[in-house]
Amino acid sequence: MRIRFVPLLAAFGLLTPLAGKAEPLRHRADFDIQLAGLPFARASFDSQRDDNLYEIEVNFEAAGVGQVVNNMTAELISSGVIADGGLQSQRYYLQYRKGDRHRRFEAEFKDGDVVATRIEPPRDRSKQRNWIPVTEADLKSVTDPLAGLIQPVTSGAPCKPLIPVYDGESRLDINLDYKGEEKFKTKGFDGKVVVCGMRYTPLAGYRKGSREAEFLKRLKSMEIWFAKSDRMNVYAPVFFSVPTRFGTLTMKATRFDG
Repeated sequence: MRIRFVPLLAAFGLLTPLAGKAEPLRHRADFDIQLAGLPFARASFDSQRDDNLYEIEVNFEAAGVGQVVNNMTAELISSGVIADGGLQSQRYYLQYRKGDRHRRFEAEFKDGDVVATRIEPPRDRSKQRNWIPVTEADLKSVTDPLAGLIQPVTSGAPCKPLIPVYDGESRLDINLDYKGEEKFKTKGFDGKVVVCGMRYTPLAGYRKGSREAEFLKRLKSMEIWFAKSDRMNVYAPVFFSVPTRFGTLTMKATRFDG
């Protein structure tokens, strides 16, 4: 499991208040993450909305499974404006530590386009075999991994056919298709959720032919479940499932809209 999964996982449960009082509003959600049925990690989400501005902060901490993610922590932040009924990212930040290893990714957005990227420590990919570089065209009309999976109810069903994502290094598409409904119950929510099949398509900022990229491209059994928050007037993910080489990875809300 590469750290690349962390931004995608972190999007689940990020319910930013898109409607309500003018004063700052705050929301918290918690998730348990399991790998092959065993504890893998925990994630906490703190969101704030002040008028038309939002900020989502995520903290991720390993919680077992031997050496797979031992001593790994991550912090993610997405901030921007609420426009056109959705979240329009202005800044995305990911910092993670695994043992002595430390990396930071940061991207700045303007009107849906990426205008700056910083990676520390930097890597020279120019000589890496089969590396597909990110071009200027790849950075047009994109969102970050956190803001991309919060769906305003006004935009229709949450199973969007295309979510163009830039995560600070890689450009990828997330494609969703409607599969039906299921019952879901957790603290703060008890009702039906929308089930979407999910496909992952890497486009740039990755090594073509890599085992991880080819594995994810072939997957047809990933699922994401969206719950509707009437108070917030959005759909937000409450469950995620994806097969991996180590077993099925799941992320389930233990608290939603509470």
